[in-house]
Amino acid sequence: MPYPLKRIAQTWLCFFVLLGERLINAGHAAEPQSLSLDLPLDYQVVQRATRAEGIITILGTWPEGGAATNILEARLVGHGTSDAWLPLPGVTIDRSHFRTGLRAPAGGWYRLEVRLKHQDTVTAVGAVEHVGVGEVFVIAGQSNSANHGEERQIAKTGLVANFTGTEWKLAHDPQPGASGDGGSFVPPLGDLRAVRFNVPVGMIAAGVGATSVREWLPRGTRFPNPPTLVGNVTRLDSGEWESNGMLFEHLMARIKPRESGPRNFRAVVWHQGESDANQTDTTRTLSGERYRQFLAQLIRAARREIGWEIPWFVAQASYHTPDDPSSAEIRTAQQSLWNSGVAIEGPDSDALVGDLREGGGKGVHFSGRGLREHAVRWEAKIGPWLEQQLTVAPSPSGPTPRLVLPGENFTVAGRTAFLFLPPEAKRVTPQPWIFYAPTLPGYPDGAERWMHEQFLASGIAVAGVDVGEAYGSPASHPVFDALYRELIERRGFSSRPCLLGRSRGGLWVSSWAIAHPERVAGMIGIYPVFDFRTYPGLTNAAPAYHLTPAELTERNDQLNPIVQVGRLARAGIPVALLQGDQDGVVPLRENSGEFVRRYQAEQAGALVRLIVLSGQGHSFYEGFFHSQELVDFAIARAQAGVEIGPSK
Repeated sequence: MPYPLKRIAQTWLCFFVLLGERLINAGHAAEPQSLSLDLPLDYQVVQRATRAEGIITILGTWPEGGAATNILEARLVGHGTSDAWLPLPGVTIDRSHFRTGLRAPAGGWYRLEVRLKHQDTVTAVGAVEHVGVGEVFVIAGQSNSANHGEERQIAKTGLVANFTGTEWKLAHDPQPGASGDGGSFVPPLGDLRAVRFNVPVGMIAAGVGATSVREWLPRGTRFPNPPTLVGNVTRLDSGEWESNGMLFEHLMARIKPRESGPRNFRAVVWHQGESDANQTDTTRTLSGERYRQFLAQLIRAARREIGWEIPWFVAQASYHTPDDPSSAEIRTAQQSLWNSGVAIEGPDSDALVGDLREGGGKGVHFSGRGLREHAVRWEAKIGPWLEQQLTVAPSPSGPTPRLVLPGENFTVAGRTAFLFLPPEAKRVTPQPWIFYAPTLPGYPDGAERWMHEQFLASGIAVAGVDVGEAYGSPASHPVFDALYRELIERRGFSSRPCLLGRSRGGLWVSSWAIAHPERVAGMIGIYPVFDFRTYPGLTNAAPAYHLTPAELTERNDQLNPIVQVGRLARAGIPVALLQGDQDGVVPLRENSGEFVRRYQAEQAGALVRLIVLSGQGHSFYEGFFHSQELVDFAIARAQAGVEIGPSK
């Protein structure tokens, strides 16, 4: 071949080789990265908020460089879904993680697909194969709530899952989290519920065999006589006994909200009483009155610890053998809890006798047939109650979907913020507004719709920013400050908003107001927390303050908002508070009552008003969110903030 032609051929060969490499590399570059999802877990059941839907919390890890693009989409694939990709508001937790939520129809199993996009290019994808939106129940008590039945059961519908503590799986016996390795009534109960309500069912088991109610009490609770087994109690020098709190902590570890959000189950199913009734050593038998007292104490402590009024079913359970079929005292005590409204009526399991018990009717535990009948009896009590809860909207004890109103979501200081805006014709400069807390994946929620619509109709904007579970820690203030500056300096908002704290949001807003009273026109609270010792308690609050519980105790006078509210009184900040007199989660006396007392001590009692709802607890009772008096006060203070203007 002549030299020029050979040179030309070599040149073209090099060109095609390079072109091929670039095409291959381009193909490789277009391949999406893997998007790691920590939540939801495979086979996880998300507690629905209404009959029709729930919110799936999505927690994951950004691929390298992913947080900068921050365009996150998700879709559900399965029966009744549209398969459409929906944009998600990504919440950056730190440089590598995100958290968000997806509104989803009740049902499943669904395949959840999540993708990250940069402009029109998909850069990362992730998926969870089985996700359900349905009903979640906690099963607790002693052996007949756990895995001590004569015959293991299986979940036949394929729609019932249980939680091991780290993963969800189909709920075949034995149930993780409960004692024993035999059978339970959990699988057949879950199947009955799945068939009746046509949704997946999640079960969280926590029962421990041969336990007295005394052993389930919080650490340090004292009582005069011990249970038959003393592994979970301690004898004191005084001769009294006290719980070591291990079972209470076990129960809380099973049911406390994790990253999946608050109110992550429907109710507790409690089956216990045999180890308090008719003990061989009569000094270890618990009287009916003591049983009622201790179980009520346990229920209230759990509600206080978890932060909402957990519905709690209690069965009548005291059976030992055909010769000792029941205890009238324990049964009366269990019934008294129903009558007083502390608990909800469960089945009479003492009536399950004969071949429904193990060993041909001689034992205390249930046979295989007995486990299935036990499930039927439970469903007969829970089913009608659940139908009623799903009919009432919003449920007094259940969650409601996050509220969506005209406005926008945006990011400030790396955190997700929301803004509800009044109609264009009612917007002004400076714009009066309400600073809301807690802004979390589920808040503000649908229960508050009427209230926020009243604000917007009056020309008042509402804004908030997610600072996580801050519990009033000063560490949250820089993020609040960033939202404040964004609205004041860039969007023409009033420099003095009215603050609104709902429940633990009271810690959020009061802490920030105490630090910056010159930025506040007023404050309202709906069953607000002001004393972190009452809720969430020192142990839970301390990490948010980057302290140990002992260190937080030492610094209580400097950091606890309730101790510092006198500063708000001296600054002349008007306040209106709304709370029920039966609140077992946020005690009225130690929070709103003490707030008023401290204002009065500063000769500022005229600046604070306390509205008490008789007979109400910590719930979704409509009166908390349809209070014209509270709404009118907030509107007036937000408008006054415009007139007062910035501090001099």
